[in-house]
Amino acid sequence: MKKFVWILLIVCLALGCIVFFVSKNGSGDIGEPVSLYDPAIVNGQSAAGASDSSGGADATAQQGSSAASGQEDGSSSALAGGETTGVSLLDYDRLLALHAPEDIVGSVDGRPVTWDEYFYWLHNWGTEAESYIQMLALYGQSLGWTDKLSSDSDETLADYVMELANDYTRQFNVIEAVAAENGAFLTPEDEEALAAQLQETIASACGEGATEEDFNALLQENYISRAMYDRVSSTDRLVNNTFAALYGERGERISDADALGYLEDNGYLCASHILFMTIDPATYEELDADTVAQKQQQAEAVYAELLAIEDPEARLQRFAELKEQYCEDSGKTAYPDGYLFTSGSMVEEFEKTVLALAANEISEPVKSFYGYHVILRLPLDADMTMSYADDGTPMTARSTCAEEQFSAMMTARVEESELTLNDDVAAIRLTDYLRDAE
Repeated sequence: MKKFVWILLIVCLALGCIVFFVSKNGSGDIGEPVSLYDPAIVNGQSAAGASDSSGGADATAQQGSSAASGQEDGSSSALAGGETTGVSLLDYDRLLALHAPEDIVGSVDGRPVTWDEYFYWLHNWGTEAESYIQMLALYGQSLGWTDKLSSDSDETLADYVMELANDYTRQFNVIEAVAAENGAFLTPEDEEALAAQLQETIASACGEGATEEDFNALLQENYISRAMYDRVSSTDRLVNNTFAALYGERGERISDADALGYLEDNGYLCASHILFMTIDPATYEELDADTVAQKQQQAEAVYAELLAIEDPEARLQRFAELKEQYCEDSGKTAYPDGYLFTSGSMVEEFEKTVLALAANEISEPVKSFYGYHVILRLPLDADMTMSYADDGTPMTARSTCAEEQFSAMMTARVEESELTLNDDVAAIRLTDYLRDAE
């Protein structure tokens, strides 16, 4: 199952933070946190000036306006020459001491939220903000905790970090609530895989031969409790299990009507072809005239043979045989049954021809940049491979439709959820917990 945008943010951010802070060299492979800001709006900077972090001559050439040097209450001063001294960072020791980890500091739709959980997200987003502040400082730009994030809003950086901590607390609890409602829990196989993953992380973060005690101590040094590490690490599997409980492992519980409706609503076309290539696939140079003429003759002969077959099933069977024999499209291995595609994803000649055909109708040879195509338009198919997930899993209309329904349902649940915080936690001002960078 593909990861959805919103859940990808929560899991990659969380696990990326864990690996970053527990790794001895401060880096890891699990996932890169999402960018906290649009650089084009921070302090009125131009996108070019803010986004060029290559260290070249243009890195600070268009930095635009910045906060005045020496501002009070958490604003940072512009620092030239790669210096980060004077940047204000959060004092997490003081923040953490506000409550015991097990204290209930709020709830999400009635689910209790502990200080351990809430502080995790506060620390997570706080460190993301600090990384951005320090990156800007290295290039002579500035961003302070009281600086506004855009010209049309009064929201400051400190406000935004608190807002994100609240949002992700809600999302995290909605994931666990929906999983419980649908009887989705970690399986023995999940537990085994997570245990193996933990051992790999311990070795990476603490060195070969390190123990869980070593790892737990390192987590604690970096303000991450083992309980939250375990919960966040299992989130992705919990989401997958919830999806399976609702739609099946591959979305097989989605009806034909829903899957085909998804294809129709999104303007999908379906076709297969036999390509007689008239270019060198390595250089994209046109083949010699005699070879091109031969390819054209082969395409015309195949078309004539297929056109003479009146029975649609027999034609389809013969088409598959001729495709195996002649087709030079490298994509025929990944998409043996043909292509499900939307407008603009195929060469123009191919798309126009498919649009002009009726289902199960064959085309005359059509010339494109790649060569001669003999095209067979096919009816939409809910179970034909239409794409591949990042892990190589084939995606069909049925599985894709299931993912969209699941994502829409979860997103709605998050938007409808309500976080209620205790008065003292809701009143936290991050600017009261600042310290100078060492």
